[in-house]
Amino acid sequence: MDYRDIIAGMKAGTLADANTKAIAIRNQQGDTLGKLVPVGAWILDDRETVELMSSWRARAMRMFLTQFESTYERTLGYLKNRSIANEGCLFFMMYDETDRLIGHMGLAGVDGVSGELDNFMRGVEGGDPRLVYYAELALLDWCFKQLGLTHSVVQVLSYNWLVVDLHEEVGYALTTTQRLRKYEKDGMTCHDVATPEDSNVKYNYVKMELAPDAFYARAPWLA
Repeated sequence: MDYRDIIAGMKAGTLADANTKAIAIRNQQGDTLGKLVPVGAWILDDRETVELMSSWRARAMRMFLTQFESTYERTLGYLKNRSIANEGCLFFMMYDETDRLIGHMGLAGVDGVSGELDNFMRGVEGGDPRLVYYAELALLDWCFKQLGLTHSVVQVLSYNWLVVDLHEEVGYALTTTQRLRKYEKDGMTCHDVATPEDSNVKYNYVKMELAPDAFYARAPWLA
């Protein structure tokens, strides 16, 4: 099956249907720690969840390349137009073993060969302390086995060292470090890739990549 059909099939219209498509999050011993529920049209009527996501984004805004005032309307627009309507994107809500909403993570730029993990967010405390780590393993395992990706990419601001460490533990390796130019535009803080001469910040944009063999070498119980 084509990757676009698989992604489209995950975007359920109701939360009940989305739960049947959820990816289980399990630890090395096979214990269920939670689940990743794919986002579809069902979330557009869930104002409480969208507002919660908006508040999480506001709190972690400095960890993103583009920084702006996070609102319900912006978050809803992103989910509707840039995630649900995009055949190469898939967003997941992350729940713990008690069905409590803990955070989210997503895929972007999927083309059948590669895809980028993005929008990693633990919004609240709770659940297993290693929930996000095992959630990343579960999502990557699904990407490699179900979508048939040959490699995965992540891009992170260098001062977001907790996320960099998490990706390294999973098996990602640094491939590129790019200098940045920071500027203001239309009420937003933006960054562009820049030459060393044009860069005006001390931090960088870090790109990391992961292939299936390196991933399963780190998590052989999933192979």
